[in-house]
Amino acid sequence: MGGRVEIITGPERRRRWSEEEKLQLVEEACCPGCSVSQVARRRGINASQLFAWRRQALAKGLISENRPEPTVASALTFAPST
Repeated sequence: MGGRVEIITGPERRRRWSEEEKLQLVEEACCPGCSVSQVARRRGINASQLFAWRRQALAKGLISENRPEPTVASALTFAPST
C-alpha cells in the first residue's frame, strides 16, 4: 500500500496542503462512484475540510458540478378502494 507519511517535528500541528494536493483530492472525490466521505477517510482528513475545498474549487471555476440533475418523482396515486 503506497502512502505518504508525514512526521511533524516542530510546534506546528496542522498539515499544510498545497493547492495541487487539494485539487487532486477534490478531483478524486468527484470521480463517478466515489464520495467525499470515502476519499476523506481513505486520506485521513476530515470530510468537512474536503467539502470546503470542493466548494472553493467550484467557486474558482477549477472544477464543474457534475452531479446528475435530480429526477422528479412521479406523483403518488391511490387505487380506488372497494
